[in-house]
Amino acid sequence: MLLKALSTTFALMLPSVLYGAVIEEVSGIWVLNGPGTESDILLTEDGSRLRGEYDLLTDDPSLSCIPASASRVWANPGSRVKIEITEDTVFISYELFDLRREIPIGDQSMVAEMPSTKNLAGTYFQEMGSSYAELEEDQLRITSSNHSPGYIRTSRGIPQGPDTVTIEVLEKVGDALRITHTYTDQTLYEQPIVLEYFLSSVDATDLILYECTESDYDWFNELNAN
Repeated sequence: MLLKALSTTFALMLPSVLYGAVIEEVSGIWVLNGPGTESDILLTEDGSRLRGEYDLLTDDPSLSCIPASASRVWANPGSRVKIEITEDTVFISYELFDLRREIPIGDQSMVAEMPSTKNLAGTYFQEMGSSYAELEEDQLRITSSNHSPGYIRTSRGIPQGPDTVTIEVLEKVGDALRITHTYTDQTLYEQPIVLEYFLSSVDATDLILYECTESDYDWFNELNAN
């Protein structure tokens, strides 16, 4: 019994023992630094059709305080992101829409049927997918699936769908946190879409409440009417 207890205790300690460096490097509060980059976006016939049907002024989920996708949330200028890692879970808190993402550390078997993201009011968002995380020597890797339809680029209506699988690789590069975000979906994309963001560390202890309310693009219409 003692040997079994020691074995269990050691197993629980493994993430911090083996991956302490990457946990320390990735943890903290971050904010987007610059617009980032993206690979060529080549859509299939279905992907092009969905993009053609998209109308920014009426179809942008952000107007209803709904995250259109994880990439949309990562790439939001000025919004802080807080990353915390425990022995078995990655917690990512986004100021945008007051989102809270809870991701188990493990493998594909850890993926829950429920989405990994909800807001402070307890509303879940399948647009962010269901995820699991893996710790590597110098990277945090998050794999997500079970997405509901959304948009990885709301300004251009680049879609995601039920067959979309994403991989987010987080790693420290110099003083910045680099996120390499790969979208794969043979029904929508001719080739994987690779997005890259860089975030800077923020000297803060917590996030500011966003407290989103539904909106519209009246300001956009007024601007273009002048």
